[in-house]
Amino acid sequence: MKAYLWFWGAFLLFFALPFPCILYLGTSWPVALADRSPPWLALLLLALSLVLWLALLLAFLHYLLLGPPRALHRTRSILAAGEPRTALIEQAEQTGVQVRGFAQWTLQLSFQNLSRTPISERLLVVDSKPQLQRFAAGRAIDVRLSRTPGAYPNIVLDGAEPELDVARLWRRGIGAVIAIVAVAAAYVCAYRLQSQGLGWTFLSFGHPLLVCPLVLCGYALGLRLLGRLLQADARGDALKYRGIGADAKVLNVRQTGTYLNEQPQVEFQLEYIDREGVVRQARVRRFVPLIELANIPREQVTLLYDPDDRSHVRLEDA
Repeated sequence: MKAYLWFWGAFLLFFALPFPCILYLGTSWPVALADRSPPWLALLLLALSLVLWLALLLAFLHYLLLGPPRALHRTRSILAAGEPRTALIEQAEQTGVQVRGFAQWTLQLSFQNLSRTPISERLLVVDSKPQLQRFAAGRAIDVRLSRTPGAYPNIVLDGAEPELDVARLWRRGIGAVIAIVAVAAAYVCAYRLQSQGLGWTFLSFGHPLLVCPLVLCGYALGLRLLGRLLQADARGDALKYRGIGADAKVLNVRQTGTYLNEQPQVEFQLEYIDREGVVRQARVRRFVPLIELANIPREQVTLLYDPDDRSHVRLEDA
């Protein structure tokens, strides 16, 4: 799986960084005097380029550098004041990774969320006490749930000892510094090679200094939208951990025409009765593998609905 992700990461980075440069050098280099941008447009493009790079830097700092310390603080808060639960281990398997000589496990857990609705979740843990054989299918373990679900994590093994991967943070920090230096060097080199005493007028809508950050920002936005579609973001997790379970009648099922990895998106029009006895209607979209398309439920499904927004629902097994 890691090799697969690395491949696609490298593939997308090629079209975000080297490819725009190759395309620009083959079609627009050198810039003729008649093709140069007016000074006002050149400065506008320069400002837009800097804003895009700055947005990428802020996103990197927010998610990859400051994200782990925030997750550590949140984990400690859950351990101190989280909602206790007993979870049943449905599946347990080692990942093959060793952390300080201890095996890392992936656990498929079944437990009740904050609204006492049964849900399941995957949890990655390190077995620091292998002699106890705690992580076997069919055994029960104590966990704690966040009382304010949303941002990762929302569930923590009771008695866990969380810590930061300092080496990984250092690698990310060094990578960020290298990237900043490389981008600054690109601006300096482009100016020295292309300005010819005319300032930034060589900038255009197809220049790599603008296209590269624009494509990367597009990737980042696409990932956020994909997480929203799959309900794999903080909003979806919050609903999963505090949503109330209900049986819903399927009123209609249709394909939306959207596909993800050749898997069609299906929209369910549902009707359910909330805990106050009020009949509600909602729509849920999810991607269904082609092999399961003929087996999708058409009469009744189980869903989770948001107690604060009854139209916000998700299928329980989503």
